[in-house]
Amino acid sequence: MPADLEPLLSLLNMQMNINRQLLVLAKEQQQSIINNETDKLDDAVRRQFGELKQLTILEKKRLAAVTAIQADLGIPSKALTLNELIPYAQPYQQILLQNLLGEFTDLLNELKEINNTNKLLLQTGIELNDLMLSLLTDNVDPLNNLYCGDGSEAKEGPVEPSLFDHQI
Repeated sequence: MPADLEPLLSLLNMQMNINRQLLVLAKEQQQSIINNETDKLDDAVRRQFGELKQLTILEKKRLAAVTAIQADLGIPSKALTLNELIPYAQPYQQILLQNLLGEFTDLLNELKEINNTNKLLLQTGIELNDLMLSLLTDNVDPLNNLYCGDGSEAKEGPVEPSLFDHQI
């Protein structure tokens, strides 16, 4: 007899809604990074943490639901994937599970892509800030500053470069 997966389907739908919200937040973060709006970025990150907490709670419930289904069906206790659960579901639930599986896959791939782009944007911004700071703070480079402005050798080690002496 096919298993009733309604409780699991309900949990999966809740998880899907949270993942959709995480996607919206990732897009907001991207726009905040691009527009250099740190307050909006901070707000989006806070909201993201709240959604992730909810997702963690639902994931624990989902694992408990899968374990209960396994016990009901007499399936050995190994973590079942959605693909492995589909044959045990009622026919209409099989269709719902297949749709959810495809939607989860697409959504998580898009979320991963946006998060990777956000990571790259942040890394590039940090590198640019580092470059600007090094140009403004006159870092001493002992390998390239052994001569004075008039071309004579520095007597006491490296000479601090001027703003125009930096290599970009």
